Amino acid sequence: MRVQLLGTGAAEGIPAFYCRCRVCAEAARRGGTDVRTRSSVLVDGTLKFDNGPDTYAQKLAHDLDLTEVTTLVFTHAHEDHFTPTELIWRAKDFIQAGDLPMLHIFGNGAVREHIESLCARYQIRRGELCENLRLDFTEIEPYTPFAAGSYSIHPIRATHDPKQVPLNFVLEADGRALLVGFDTGWYCDETWEYLSDHRLDCVLMDCTTGEHLDGTNHMGFQDNLRVRNEMKLRGIIHAGTRYVLTHISHGGGWLHEELVARAEKEGMIAAYDGMVIEV
Repeated sequence: MRVQLLGTGAAEGIPAFYCRCRVCAEAARRGGTDVRTRSSVLVDGTLKFDNGPDTYAQKLAHDLDLTEVTTLVFTHAHEDHFTPTELIWRAKDFIQAGDLPMLHIFGNGAVREHIESLCARYQIRRGELCENLRLDFTEIEPYTPFAAGSYSIHPIRATHDPKQVPLNFVLEADGRALLVGFDTGWYCDETWEYLSDHRLDCVLMDCTTGEHLDGTNHMGFQDNLRVRNEMKLRGIIHAGTRYVLTHISHGGGWLHEELVARAEKEGMIAAYDGMVIEV
Protein backbone atom coordinates (compact mmCIF):
# COMPACT_ATOMS: atom_id res chain seq x y z
CA MET A 1 0.00 0.00 0.00
CA ARG A 2 1.19 3.48 -0.85
CA VAL A 3 0.16 5.63 2.12
CA GLN A 4 0.36 9.40 1.73
CA LEU A 5 -0.30 11.69 4.68
CA LEU A 6 -1.94 14.65 2.98
CA GLY A 7 -2.36 16.60 6.20
CA THR A 8 -0.79 16.03 9.62
CA GLY A 9 -2.23 18.89 11.66
CA ALA A 10 -4.92 19.12 14.31
CA ALA A 11 -8.15 21.12 14.08
CA GLU A 12 -6.62 24.59 13.72
CA GLY A 13 -3.60 23.59 11.64
CA ILE A 14 -0.09 25.02 12.02
CA PRO A 15 0.34 27.95 11.94
CA ALA A 16 -3.09 28.43 13.51
CA PHE A 17 -5.44 31.15 12.29
CA TYR A 18 -5.20 33.58 15.19
CA CYS A 19 -2.20 32.42 17.23
CA ARG A 20 1.12 34.13 17.96
CA CYS A 21 2.76 31.31 19.92
CA ARG A 22 6.39 30.36 19.26
CA VAL A 23 5.44 27.32 17.16
CA CYS A 24 3.02 29.21 14.94
CA ALA A 25 5.29 32.22 14.46
CA GLU A 26 8.29 30.07 13.58
CA ALA A 27 6.24 27.76 11.33
CA ALA A 28 4.96 30.77 9.40
CA ARG A 29 8.53 32.00 8.97
CA ARG A 30 10.05 28.63 8.03
CA GLY A 31 7.27 27.04 6.00
CA GLY A 32 8.05 23.53 4.71
CA THR A 33 7.49 20.64 7.09
CA ASP A 34 6.54 22.99 9.93
CA VAL A 35 3.29 23.89 8.14
CA ARG A 36 0.55 21.35 8.86
CA THR A 37 -2.86 21.22 7.21
CA ARG A 38 -5.81 19.32 8.67
CA SER A 39 -5.38 15.53 8.85
CA SER A 40 -6.17 13.22 5.96
CA VAL A 41 -4.62 10.07 4.52
CA LEU A 42 -4.69 8.76 0.94
CA VAL A 43 -4.01 5.09 0.19
CA ASP A 44 -3.01 3.97 -3.31
CA GLY A 45 -4.59 7.13 -4.73
CA THR A 46 -8.09 5.65 -4.46
CA LEU A 47 -9.02 5.31 -0.78
CA LYS A 48 -9.13 8.41 1.41
CA PHE A 49 -9.55 8.80 5.15
CA ASP A 50 -11.33 12.05 6.06
CA ASN A 51 -12.12 15.00 3.84
CA GLY A 52 -11.72 18.26 5.71
CA PRO A 53 -11.46 21.97 4.88
CA ASP A 54 -7.92 21.70 3.49
CA THR A 55 -8.75 19.12 0.81
CA TYR A 56 -8.44 21.60 -2.06
CA ALA A 57 -5.13 22.96 -0.76
CA GLN A 58 -3.86 19.38 -0.43
CA LYS A 59 -4.95 18.60 -3.98
CA LEU A 60 -2.80 21.49 -5.23
CA ALA A 61 0.16 20.85 -2.91
CA HIS A 62 0.45 17.15 -3.74
CA ASP A 63 -0.76 17.14 -7.36
CA LEU A 64 -3.73 14.88 -6.61
CA ASP A 65 -6.34 13.60 -9.03
CA LEU A 66 -9.33 13.35 -6.71
CA THR A 67 -11.45 11.86 -9.49
CA GLU A 68 -9.58 8.61 -8.81
CA VAL A 69 -10.81 8.43 -5.22
CA THR A 70 -13.61 5.85 -5.08
CA THR A 71 -13.72 5.18 -1.32
CA LEU A 72 -13.99 7.83 1.40
CA VAL A 73 -13.89 6.70 5.03
CA PHE A 74 -14.54 9.06 7.94
CA THR A 75 -13.13 8.78 11.44
CA HIS A 76 -15.80 11.14 12.78
CA ALA A 77 -17.77 14.23 11.88
CA HIS A 78 -15.75 17.06 13.43
CA GLU A 79 -15.23 20.01 11.10
CA ASP A 80 -11.50 19.45 10.63
CA HIS A 81 -12.19 15.92 9.35
CA PHE A 82 -15.42 16.36 7.40
CA THR A 83 -16.52 19.43 5.47
CA PRO A 84 -19.79 18.33 3.82
CA THR A 85 -20.00 21.17 1.30
CA GLU A 86 -16.78 19.97 -0.37
CA LEU A 87 -18.84 17.09 -1.78
CA ILE A 88 -21.07 19.54 -3.66
CA TRP A 89 -18.33 20.18 -6.21
CA ARG A 90 -18.97 16.68 -7.54
CA ALA A 91 -22.21 17.95 -9.14
CA LYS A 92 -22.27 18.10 -12.95
CA ASP A 93 -22.65 21.89 -12.86
CA PHE A 94 -19.08 22.12 -11.56
CA ILE A 95 -17.49 19.62 -13.96
CA GLN A 96 -16.72 20.68 -17.52
CA ALA A 97 -15.29 17.38 -18.79
CA GLY A 98 -15.19 13.73 -17.78
CA ASP A 99 -17.44 11.42 -15.82
CA LEU A 100 -16.93 10.73 -12.14
CA PRO A 101 -16.80 7.17 -10.80
CA MET A 102 -19.12 6.37 -7.90
CA LEU A 103 -17.76 7.53 -4.54
CA HIS A 104 -18.51 5.07 -1.72
CA ILE A 105 -18.64 6.85 1.64
CA PHE A 106 -18.44 5.12 5.01
CA GLY A 107 -18.94 6.78 8.38
CA ASN A 108 -20.81 6.93 11.66
CA GLY A 109 -24.29 8.29 12.34
CA ALA A 110 -23.02 11.85 12.73
CA VAL A 111 -21.49 11.69 9.25
CA ARG A 112 -24.86 10.52 7.91
CA GLU A 113 -26.57 13.47 9.60
CA HIS A 114 -24.08 15.88 8.02
CA ILE A 115 -24.76 14.45 4.57
CA GLU A 116 -28.50 14.72 5.20
CA SER A 117 -28.00 18.35 6.21
CA LEU A 118 -26.99 19.00 2.60
CA CYS A 119 -30.42 17.76 1.56
CA ALA A 120 -32.07 20.32 3.80
CA ARG A 121 -29.73 23.09 2.69
CA TYR A 122 -30.31 22.48 -1.01
CA GLN A 123 -33.92 21.30 -0.60
CA ILE A 124 -33.31 17.99 -2.31
CA ARG A 125 -34.07 14.40 -1.39
CA ARG A 126 -31.21 12.17 -0.28
CA GLY A 127 -31.56 9.81 -3.26
CA GLU A 128 -31.46 12.70 -5.69
CA LEU A 129 -28.50 14.25 -3.89
CA CYS A 130 -26.54 11.00 -4.03
CA GLU A 131 -27.38 10.54 -7.71
CA ASN A 132 -26.35 14.10 -8.61
CA LEU A 133 -23.08 13.82 -6.69
CA ARG A 134 -22.33 10.24 -7.77
CA LEU A 135 -21.98 8.94 -4.22
CA ASP A 136 -23.53 6.50 -1.80
CA PHE A 137 -23.29 6.23 1.97
CA THR A 138 -23.00 3.28 4.33
CA GLU A 139 -23.26 3.74 8.08
CA ILE A 140 -20.69 1.65 9.92
CA GLU A 141 -20.24 0.43 13.49
CA PRO A 142 -17.17 -0.45 15.56
CA TYR A 143 -15.86 -4.00 15.22
CA THR A 144 -17.96 -4.76 12.13
CA PRO A 145 -15.52 -5.07 9.20
CA PHE A 146 -16.46 -4.23 5.64
CA ALA A 147 -14.90 -4.51 2.21
CA ALA A 148 -14.02 -1.67 -0.13
CA GLY A 149 -12.63 -2.97 -3.39
CA SER A 150 -9.58 -5.09 -2.54
CA TYR A 151 -9.33 -3.66 0.99
CA SER A 152 -10.68 -5.11 4.21
CA ILE A 153 -11.49 -2.34 6.68
CA HIS A 154 -11.99 -2.93 10.40
CA PRO A 155 -13.58 -0.02 12.32
CA ILE A 156 -12.58 0.19 15.97
CA ARG A 157 -13.95 2.52 18.61
CA ALA A 158 -11.69 5.49 19.30
CA THR A 159 -11.63 7.47 22.54
CA HIS A 160 -12.78 10.90 21.51
CA ASP A 161 -16.04 12.89 21.32
CA PRO A 162 -18.63 10.99 23.44
CA LYS A 163 -21.50 12.67 21.56
CA GLN A 164 -20.85 10.45 18.53
CA VAL A 165 -19.13 7.13 17.80
CA PRO A 166 -15.57 8.09 16.86
CA LEU A 167 -13.74 5.50 14.80
CA ASN A 168 -10.21 4.44 13.98
CA PHE A 169 -9.47 1.81 11.35
CA VAL A 170 -7.32 -1.20 10.58
CA LEU A 171 -6.86 -1.37 6.81
CA GLU A 172 -5.74 -4.69 5.35
CA ALA A 173 -4.62 -5.53 1.81
CA ASP A 174 -2.22 -8.03 0.27
CA GLY A 175 -1.22 -9.40 3.66
CA ARG A 176 -0.29 -5.98 5.06
CA ALA A 177 -2.06 -3.99 7.79
CA LEU A 178 -2.23 -0.26 8.56
CA LEU A 179 -3.80 1.41 11.60
CA VAL A 180 -5.29 4.87 11.07
CA GLY A 181 -5.37 6.17 14.64
CA PHE A 182 -6.69 9.72 14.86
CA ASP A 183 -8.49 11.29 16.73
CA THR A 184 -8.16 9.20 19.88
CA GLY A 185 -6.91 8.87 23.42
CA TRP A 186 -6.13 5.58 25.18
CA TYR A 187 -8.27 2.83 23.68
CA CYS A 188 -11.08 1.15 25.62
CA ASP A 189 -10.74 -2.51 26.63
CA GLU A 190 -12.96 -3.72 23.78
CA THR A 191 -10.77 -2.01 21.21
CA TRP A 192 -7.60 -3.41 22.74
CA GLU A 193 -9.08 -6.89 22.63
CA TYR A 194 -10.11 -6.47 19.00
CA LEU A 195 -6.69 -5.15 18.00
CA SER A 196 -5.04 -8.11 19.70
CA ASP A 197 -6.24 -10.28 16.82
CA HIS A 198 -4.37 -8.13 14.28
CA ARG A 199 -0.70 -7.69 13.38
CA LEU A 200 0.10 -4.20 12.20
CA ASP A 201 2.86 -3.22 9.79
CA CYS A 202 2.33 0.52 10.20
CA VAL A 203 0.63 2.68 12.83
CA LEU A 204 -0.49 6.28 12.23
CA MET A 205 -1.24 7.60 15.71
CA ASP A 206 -2.62 10.78 17.26
CA CYS A 207 0.03 12.96 18.93
CA THR A 208 -1.99 16.14 19.23
CA THR A 209 -0.76 17.29 22.64
CA GLY A 210 2.96 16.76 22.04
CA GLU A 211 4.90 17.35 25.25
CA HIS A 212 1.71 17.27 27.33
CA LEU A 213 -0.05 14.16 28.60
CA ASP A 214 -3.68 13.56 27.63
CA GLY A 215 -4.99 10.10 26.83
CA THR A 216 -8.66 10.98 27.38
CA ASN A 217 -9.48 12.70 24.08
CA HIS A 218 -6.19 12.95 22.20
CA MET A 219 -2.65 11.85 22.98
CA GLY A 220 0.78 13.31 23.58
CA PHE A 221 4.25 11.84 23.13
CA GLN A 222 4.32 10.03 26.49
CA ASP A 223 0.83 8.62 25.80
CA ASN A 224 2.19 7.19 22.55
CA LEU A 225 5.06 5.48 24.35
CA ARG A 226 2.47 3.80 26.55
CA VAL A 227 0.30 2.80 23.56
CA ARG A 228 3.25 1.38 21.65
CA ASN A 229 4.36 -0.60 24.69
CA GLU A 230 0.85 -2.05 25.06
CA MET A 231 0.88 -3.01 21.38
CA LYS A 232 4.22 -4.77 21.85
CA LEU A 233 2.98 -6.66 24.90
CA ARG A 234 -0.11 -7.84 23.03
CA GLY A 235 1.80 -8.78 19.89
CA ILE A 236 -0.12 -6.23 17.81
CA ILE A 237 3.08 -4.77 16.37
CA HIS A 238 6.35 -6.46 15.43
CA ALA A 239 10.00 -5.44 15.17
CA GLY A 240 9.50 -3.99 11.70
CA THR A 241 6.32 -2.02 12.40
CA ARG A 242 6.65 1.67 11.66
CA TYR A 243 5.04 3.86 14.32
CA VAL A 244 4.18 7.29 12.93
CA LEU A 245 3.13 10.33 14.98
CA THR A 246 0.55 12.57 13.30
CA HIS A 247 -2.38 14.95 14.00
CA ILE A 248 0.02 17.46 15.53
CA SER A 249 -1.09 20.68 17.27
CA HIS A 250 0.86 23.85 17.99
CA GLY A 251 -0.40 23.36 21.55
CA GLY A 252 1.96 20.41 21.77
CA GLY A 253 4.82 22.89 21.84
CA TRP A 254 7.11 21.39 19.18
CA LEU A 255 8.26 22.40 15.74
CA HIS A 256 8.77 19.55 13.28
CA GLU A 257 12.52 19.19 13.90
CA GLU A 258 11.88 19.07 17.66
CA LEU A 259 9.30 16.32 17.23
CA VAL A 260 11.68 14.45 14.92
CA ALA A 261 14.44 14.56 17.55
CA ARG A 262 12.21 13.07 20.24
CA ALA A 263 10.62 10.53 17.91
CA GLU A 264 13.93 9.22 16.56
CA LYS A 265 15.23 8.57 20.08
CA GLU A 266 12.32 6.17 20.56
CA GLY A 267 12.38 4.61 17.12
CA MET A 268 9.26 6.49 16.01
CA ILE A 269 8.61 8.60 12.91
CA ALA A 270 7.39 12.21 12.92
CA ALA A 271 4.93 12.73 10.07
CA TYR A 272 4.80 15.78 7.82
CA ASP A 273 2.39 16.88 5.11
CA GLY A 274 2.97 14.93 1.91
CA MET A 275 4.96 12.11 3.53
CA VAL A 276 4.68 8.81 1.63
CA ILE A 277 5.09 5.45 3.34
CA GLU A 278 5.13 2.13 1.52
CA VAL A 279 3.41 -0.44 3.70
